[in-house]
Amino acid sequence: CLSDTDKRYFEHRVIKFIEHHNFVGREGVEVTARMKLLIASTAIMLTFGMRQYLFLKFRNIIIYPRNYLSTITKKQHKGETNPKYGTIVFSWNDFMEGIKVEDNNLNLGLHELTHAMHFSFLRHKTLTAIVFLDHFRSLLERLKDKRLQRKIVASGYLRTYAYRNQYEFLSVLVEHYFETPKEFQEKLPEIYNKVKVMLNLDMLEIFAAKPVMVRS
Repeated sequence: CLSDTDKRYFEHRVIKFIEHHNFVGREGVEVTARMKLLIASTAIMLTFGMRQYLFLKFRNIIIYPRNYLSTITKKQHKGETNPKYGTIVFSWNDFMEGIKVEDNNLNLGLHELTHAMHFSFLRHKTLTAIVFLDHFRSLLERLKDKRLQRKIVASGYLRTYAYRNQYEFLSVLVEHYFETPKEFQEKLPEIYNKVKVMLNLDMLEIFAAKPVMVRS
């Protein structure tokens, strides 16, 4: 839960994010205000602890109704992030599945938007970018420790897709951080704390403040 002041900041950032991006529907998708709001809210949730919250490298967000044939890779995708063309792409079915199921550590929106944030920071070296990248490099350096590597794999917590490269590793970490922070902190406390510092956001604190729904 956010304070009234933080709610105003969040809403302001969501509006600015929507204004900054071109939203384009493909294969019959008619982009609605709700679609824009959900994508923007996911992006602002990701960057809420940072001063810079717009992805300067990316202006276009393309929405397909379901998984699609990428014009770049010529393969089927649920989503992709292309820094060369400044474009983020989503399958809307899969984007919504990531929102509806909150605790399976699969969130297409967070995954692709983390890529967009990372690529933007690599291109535009603002203070926010420098701080984030310094912390991420520190994490990568720490991960050279073989014992820590074995601990991460043995935990079975991260899905194997995380180990493809550093970009996928970061996106998978972020998905886990937002969806199951308590389990993350319990199983991989050192990594959890590094992600917390990197994003300047404490998800355990936010989860603790969430109202409990009582159903009769």
